[in-house]
Amino acid sequence: MPIHCRQADHHFKHAAERTGVPERLSARGSSLLAAAFIAARPASGGFTIADMDQEDDLIFGRNAVLSFLESMEGGQSSTVKVGKILVAAGTRPDPRVERIYELTRKFKIPVHSCDRRKLDQLVGPNDRHQGVAAYVSAAGLWSLDSFMLQVEQERAAREQNGRTMDGYTVAVLDGVEDPHNLGAIIRVAEAAGVKAVIIPQRRAAGLTGTVAKSSAGALATLPVVRVSNLVQTIETLKKHGFWVVGLDAQCEQVYTDADLFRPLAVVIGSEGHGMGRLVREHCDFVVRIPMLGKMESLNASVAAGIVFYEIVRQCAGK
Repeated sequence: MPIHCRQADHHFKHAAERTGVPERLSARGSSLLAAAFIAARPASGGFTIADMDQEDDLIFGRNAVLSFLESMEGGQSSTVKVGKILVAAGTRPDPRVERIYELTRKFKIPVHSCDRRKLDQLVGPNDRHQGVAAYVSAAGLWSLDSFMLQVEQERAAREQNGRTMDGYTVAVLDGVEDPHNLGAIIRVAEAAGVKAVIIPQRRAAGLTGTVAKSSAGALATLPVVRVSNLVQTIETLKKHGFWVVGLDAQCEQVYTDADLFRPLAVVIGSEGHGMGRLVREHCDFVVRIPMLGKMESLNASVAAGIVFYEIVRQCAGK
């Protein structure tokens, strides 16, 4: 598949284009967690923690579970299988819960009633499950090769229609270890039309139930690509025509002054330390978000959302 070189004109335009619908890969240790709360519908025999397959992963939250089931309905999560759905006894139904029941009947997914205290124990003391959780098997992570294959397929499709890859955006996370932050970034990325979120194997939150719930269901549909080396990944993205911009509070250029209408990879570092040195050195350019008060930095998901929607604004003006 052809790789397009970048051209360094003053608008940083290049024939590089991107898109992609990578095939989902099964990767045991990094399984997608899909949990949602469902209205309690008694199931025969009840449920105990010992009944659960310990190799499956747990997702919780009504929006998360519903979004995941709806993505199955749309054929977007074909490799991830829901084994069981747990509903705490006494959970009140609402439209989301009724829709969850509808989809469990459609896909013949068993629903088990369990004691709320046991569900609390499964989910953990710091997370709210809203009375519904789901166990899933198989992972929803993409490989970089699969994603780049899809990027090239999108490029070819756009070129046939006389379109470029300008505006095609991916997010690259460097050191975002808090699952709430990761889930929030996935949520705002999906809302802003970002095509994928790339995370490293190390120094990164896993795809846990907390991530699924914080993403408000976006984790079920937005591709998440896990890579072993961020610097090598950045260089691969460049070979496929992407420009790489990093968020750096210490640089001079404000994000609104940069030309972001291009195939773009946005690197977001951790709140405390930002991007790693090598990752920053491999960015094509860096931008900052002005801090006008006493705070020195923003939450990573807030910063990501600001830049993502600046890209949306610039694309709308073209």
